[in-house]
Amino acid sequence: MNKTTIAPRIPTRVCALLVLVVLILTASLAGCVTEQSNNGSTSTINPVNVTHTYYYTYNGTSYLTGIIKNIGTQNLVDTSLQAEGYANNIIYEQGYAGPETGVNSTILPGQTAPFMIEMLPVASSIASSTALGQPQVVSPKSKTATSTRNVTSTNSKAQTSAQLAKKYNLSYRILPPGYELSSESPYQLAIADYKTYIVNKTITGVSGEVYNGGTENVNSSLVAVALYGKNGNVLGVFIGKPQGEVAPKKTTLFQIDIPRNFSISLADVDRTQVYAYELTS
Repeated sequence: MNKTTIAPRIPTRVCALLVLVVLILTASLAGCVTEQSNNGSTSTINPVNVTHTYYYTYNGTSYLTGIIKNIGTQNLVDTSLQAEGYANNIIYEQGYAGPETGVNSTILPGQTAPFMIEMLPVASSIASSTALGQPQVVSPKSKTATSTRNVTSTNSKAQTSAQLAKKYNLSYRILPPGYELSSESPYQLAIADYKTYIVNKTITGVSGEVYNGGTENVNSSLVAVALYGKNGNVLGVFIGKPQGEVAPKKTTLFQIDIPRNFSISLADVDRTQVYAYELTS
């Protein structure tokens, strides 16, 4: 009886281990792990899809960029992202994407919104250790996304931490997005017209008009311009405020200036897209 019950356990364990190895290899080769909901929703489907994640360094500061898409059936509001830069299981940089990039607004089903996260040094006294084995999100030449719930909230610019971070080649990851679902009809803002300004083959800004196609005033809004590269990645996202509220069936002017320290060449830009958002908070 002992031989009969013990013998099958060995191949069973071997098969289980082989299945586990196959699953691990599959996840590594895929390069992208589905983001997990962190808003307490009982739904098993996360409506927030984060793609084209990449990072760029402008004037010594790293920026994570990407695209959020609403793949659900309800409006997304108050969407937010947090990111970490880490090396040797220590978090050295953190960043947050909110209203400044157009993320904190209403995103309809099927619509997308670009984001740009400025990474700031974490104070050395509260540098956080990360869990071993966490897959990375954005490496120097990677466009993957992952999920983790290790959140350390700080935007300190401590010089000590900045110096330590420079000793390492940091990897980056984007944490699960926060969001709320809404069935309310959003205000119908649209870009009526815009003009791109170029100086010395460098894009310096855009200006134009925002149109309110709804039936109520829009009191709080912003306009964001996203510069896309030939590979579909977001080179940068820059924002501006329209002039005052936007009355129904009326337009108002906006202007977005791109800071000189970004210096994005026209030759690197495949397309320019301007978005209008009603801020929800």
